[in-house]
Amino acid sequence: MSATLPRRTVRLLTAVTALGVAANTRRLRGRAQHLARLDAEPAPSAPASAPGWVAVTATGVTLDARTLDQAAAWAVREGLEAVDLVPADLPVERALDLLRQVDTVAFRADPLTEGRTAGHALVVRADLAARAELPTGPVSPAELIEVARQAKRFAPRGCDFAVAPYERAVSQRPGEQLAVQRTVFDRYGTVNLTAIGGELAILGLGVLRTPALGLPALALHHAAPAAVLAGNPAGLAPRDLAVRTALRLPGEALRLLRLLRAEAPQPESIRAADALREGYAKELAEGTERFFEPRVQACRWCGSPDLSCRVATPDLIQHKPGTFRLDECASCGHVFQNPRLSIEGLDFYYRDFYDGFAGEEMEKVFASEAGEYDGRATMVAAHDPAPARWLDVGSGHAHFCLVARDYFPETSFEGIDLSAGIEDAARRGWVDRAYRGMFPDVAPELADQFDVVSMLHYLEHTREPREELDAAATALVPGGLLMVEVPDPECPSSRTLGRYWMPWLQPQHQHFLSMARLEEALVERGFTVLERYRAPSMRAPDTLAAAWLAAGQVVPRPWMPWLPRPTPARRAARVAALAAAVPAAVAAAAAGQVASARAGEEPGNAFRVLARYDG
Repeated sequence: MSATLPRRTVRLLTAVTALGVAANTRRLRGRAQHLARLDAEPAPSAPASAPGWVAVTATGVTLDARTLDQAAAWAVREGLEAVDLVPADLPVERALDLLRQVDTVAFRADPLTEGRTAGHALVVRADLAARAELPTGPVSPAELIEVARQAKRFAPRGCDFAVAPYERAVSQRPGEQLAVQRTVFDRYGTVNLTAIGGELAILGLGVLRTPALGLPALALHHAAPAAVLAGNPAGLAPRDLAVRTALRLPGEALRLLRLLRAEAPQPESIRAADALREGYAKELAEGTERFFEPRVQACRWCGSPDLSCRVATPDLIQHKPGTFRLDECASCGHVFQNPRLSIEGLDFYYRDFYDGFAGEEMEKVFASEAGEYDGRATMVAAHDPAPARWLDVGSGHAHFCLVARDYFPETSFEGIDLSAGIEDAARRGWVDRAYRGMFPDVAPELADQFDVVSMLHYLEHTREPREELDAAATALVPGGLLMVEVPDPECPSSRTLGRYWMPWLQPQHQHFLSMARLEEALVERGFTVLERYRAPSMRAPDTLAAAWLAAGQVVPRPWMPWLPRPTPARRAARVAALAAAVPAAVAAAAAGQVASARAGEEPGNAFRVLARYDG
C-alpha cells in the first residue's frame, strides 16, 4: 500500500491525522476535566442501603458497600434520577471511548442526547427503574448500554456520570468488547473498527514514507492518553495509563486484531432481522403490484391532466422492492406519488421504518434535529408565549415536544400518530397525552380544544392533505395557531440531484406542496398567514446525503430482513462502497456550495408557515 500512495498524499494524510489527534486530545481533556466525583465517605459498619434506589451492574461487578449510598446522596443533591458510575481505575481505552461518546458538559441538560455508560453500573431511582422496565440482575456490558439508553429516555434531563472512588473496573473479554462496539457504533461492527484501523495505517505510513512528519504525529498519538487523563480532578486514574502511553500504537494494533478475531452474539437488532426474514419472503413472493392503487390521469391538487414524471426511483433508504413515481402538474406545480400506495402498501412500506427493526435508527435521526426544534418553538413563542394545549400531529416519539417544553413549561403537549412510538412517548413522559390513529378520524373528538397545532414534516406523508388541514381547523380554538413544515419541491437540489434528493423519501412521501399552494389552502379554510420561513440553501449537505443514497443503491445496507442474508463479501463491499463515496461526495458538496454561493438567495430543502385560525 505504501508503494502505491504518492509521498505527497501520505504527507497530507499524516498532517490531517496529526491535527485531528491534537484537536481531539484537547476536546477529550476538557470533557475529562468536567467529570464529577462522588463524595468519599468512611466505610459504614453495615452494608449500605439507599431506600428508593437500585443498581444495575455489569456482569462480574460487585459494588463497594459505600458506593450506592454515595451515588444516591449525590443524585438527590444534584436533582438527578440516574447516575452512571465511572470506576476510578477505568482502563485507558474504555475511558477514552466514554469521553468520545459523551459531552460531559452538555449531557445532563440535553434531553435528546442518547444514554451512554462506562460499562460498570448504573444507579437509578427505583420508580424510574420500574417505569422504564429496567432489568434487576447483572447484565452484559453491551446490555448495560441499552439500560443506559432507556434510563435517559425516561429521565431525559436527569442522568449524569460520576467517578466512583471506591469502584474498581472489571476487565472485558474481546468478545464483550466487540459486542459493545456493535451496540454503540453500528450493528455490523465495522464503523469504529474501520476508523481505528485507518488511523493506525496512516500513522504507520507516515513514519515509513515521511518520518519528519510521521514521527511527531506518532508522538502526539502516544502522548494523547496522558494529556487527556493525567491529573484528572475527579480522580479518574486508569491503572494502565503509563503502559498505554508508552506502547499505544502496538497496543491498539493488538486490540484491533483481538476484536477482529473475537466472537460475540449478534446484536438484538440482527437477531430480530433474522426472525422477520421468513415472513417478508412470503409476502414478497406475492409481488408488490398489489400495494399500489390505479394510476390517475389528473392532478390530485387542481385536476389538470397536464402531468409529467418528475422522479422515478426505488426505495433508496430501506431497499424494499418496488419502483415509485412522482408526477408533477404543469398547471399548479403540485408533485405527488402516482400511482400512490394503497392502505395495504402503506402498511407494508412503513413497517419497520419508524418502529420495529429500524425504529432505533430513526430515533437517532430525530434526536439530531435540536436546532430545527428550537426554531419551530421560537416561531410560535413570538405569537403565543403561553399556549395552554398544543397538539403535535405526526409526532412519532415526540422529540419536538420534549424540546419545546423548555420554551413552554406550563403547556400541555399532546401528540397523535399512527405508530406505536406515540404510546412510547406517553410512557416516557415526553407528551402529556397520546392519541393513536388518523388525524381526520380523531379530530371531531378534539374539536375546539387546542391553542396550537403543529404538523412538522407530516403533511407530505398523508393521502389527502386538504383533509388534514380541515382536521387542524376543527381541533383549533378561534385565534389558535397552525404551524406546518414540509419539504420544498422548489429547492434547486431537488432537480440537480434527481432521485437522490433525500427529501423525496420514497415511498413514504405522498405529496409535495409549494409554499403558494399551501398558503392558498390555508386561506380557503379561514387561516391568516402570520409568518414564513425557508430553510437556507443546503446544497453541500444535500449532496452528501445523495452520495450516501447512491452508494446504498450500489450496495444496499446489509441485514435488512426483506433482502437475502448478507455474506461477508457483501458486507465488505458495503464498506468499500461507502469509503469510495466519501471523497467524491466531499468534492461534489464543495462544488455545490460554490454554485449555491454564486446563485445567491435560493430556496432550501424545506419551508415552514405559521397561520392563525380566524374561522
